[in-house]
Amino acid sequence: MDIVIEGMGADAFAESLAIKNIWIKPNAVRVNGADDVLTQDLLERGTQLGFDVNCVPDGLSIKNFGILALDMDSTLIELECIDDIAWQCGVGEEVARMTEIAMQGHMPFAEYLRERVKLFKGAPAHYMDVTASHAKLMPGAVELIDFAKAHGLKTYILSGGFDAIAKVVCEKLGMTGYLCNHLIMKDGFFTGETTGPGGGDILDAAGKRRALDMLCMLHGLHHSQAIAGGDGANDLEMIKTAGLGFAFHGKPIVAQSAPYRINHGNLDGIIPFFVEYWEDAKKE
Repeated sequence: MDIVIEGMGADAFAESLAIKNIWIKPNAVRVNGADDVLTQDLLERGTQLGFDVNCVPDGLSIKNFGILALDMDSTLIELECIDDIAWQCGVGEEVARMTEIAMQGHMPFAEYLRERVKLFKGAPAHYMDVTASHAKLMPGAVELIDFAKAHGLKTYILSGGFDAIAKVVCEKLGMTGYLCNHLIMKDGFFTGETTGPGGGDILDAAGKRRALDMLCMLHGLHHSQAIAGGDGANDLEMIKTAGLGFAFHGKPIVAQSAPYRINHGNLDGIIPFFVEYWEDAKKE
């Protein structure tokens, strides 16, 4: 296994240990072919110091992958869009509480989404546009998407959030496409109803996994050739299905279960997992 350590001062930390066979960049280190003893030591010490520490396969290459699928809210963007709409509708506290419960995995996502959306009935539909204008990209989002596209990957948003906002984010980042839920509007107002993509089932945890499988089939890929990441309980099935699945500042249930974790860094924190990132690195 290779050990990837990231965070402010990670390079100085590794150099102080006098480890051999490492690649070094500012605030990032890759230890090649670490044995079990060294791996455990680095995991324990690096984590205590607040670094992101991940064990990745030797020589992992981005060329092994063909799709990058990401959650949107609190992953690609800093916002929870449903909460932002709710504050405009005057039900912010109630909806934010329900969102947190759903993202922690304590209640079925689809059921709680319907309950939250009911509270929007009769509110002006232009609130969606206001929320889209609030949707600030997560630090590292541009870098990760650009890296993936530069290496030929298709890039998708798979989100339990809403397609009207995903369309804006997708276009801003130049991504391939998106599959999200749809907030129904009529005569300029929210109806209090929602559907899944194309009027189908709501995109919950199982729906995201099925969507990832469908996209892989569409592009002639196996799900082992997919990268998937997100923060909430409804992301966990697609994270576990993908060949490389990661939690990004994940809720406890996600961070504990995901194969890889970015707990402290930006969204581009998975780029050093791949050997292509290290082509111009200092080697010792």
